[in-house]
Amino acid sequence: MTQPAISHALSRLRHIMGDRLFIGRSKGLQPTPFAQEFYLRVHQALELIRQELNGRQQFQPETSQRTFVVAMGYGGGGILGVKLYQRIHAEAPMARLVIRSIDPADEIPGLLREHKLDAAFHPDRFDDPMLEQTLALENTFAVIVANNHPRIRKAPSYDELMNEHFVSVYESLIKHEHDGIRNFIESIAVRSTVEVPNALLLPLTVEATDLLAIVPSRIAKSFISAHAISMYPLPLELPTLHSHLIWHKSMENDPANRWLRTLCRELMTELNHSQS
Repeated sequence: MTQPAISHALSRLRHIMGDRLFIGRSKGLQPTPFAQEFYLRVHQALELIRQELNGRQQFQPETSQRTFVVAMGYGGGGILGVKLYQRIHAEAPMARLVIRSIDPADEIPGLLREHKLDAAFHPDRFDDPMLEQTLALENTFAVIVANNHPRIRKAPSYDELMNEHFVSVYESLIKHEHDGIRNFIESIAVRSTVEVPNALLLPLTVEATDLLAIVPSRIAKSFISAHAISMYPLPLELPTLHSHLIWHKSMENDPANRWLRTLCRELMTELNHSQS
């Protein structure tokens, strides 16, 4: 459509609906809250029509060739990705799983709305009324060091920890919503002399240097089985770290998306139980 045709169509929509649907922004148009709610109702109505025309009243995993796209930040793909694939493959052997790391994370709501993502795991909740967000994985922090570290051979004290230098993941948890977690990570960031783009580079850097890294305990456990590093508890109390399972409300009744969310919840329950 040409720009005048789009403008004319938007003008007619605004007249029909009796309310504004979009607001101009420097990077384009942003839907209003009314448009978001209207989109959800239209999508649900169209989905009912699609199901009727396609005869797809139920999702059949055993014959599905659907591609599921899930966003997992930091090192979540290394912990959850394989396990989630195993769950999917066991019931839907012809389905495909795509794991994406979204940067910047504020693009996640738009990708969910556009159905470019089926679901996302993220430590923060998004301020978006069109998203369903439920607690998923519980975690704690640990410190990892090289097995032959010249100074750290046992669980370090807080002073010992603050006398060391660190490797960290670029912009990992500094913006976390919890003050205690954010303040601690910021204090570590000050002593960070190396920043890497993802968590999978942390153990490679730690085992080859005298740098330390602060990582979620689940990730640390997966690292120590494959690298010459040790894991120690932190010498201070921090609240449990939570991730959220997030999806768009327009996919609430989609059979395939509902099936995927069920698998995710079952996996989260199992992992949380094993952690406790």
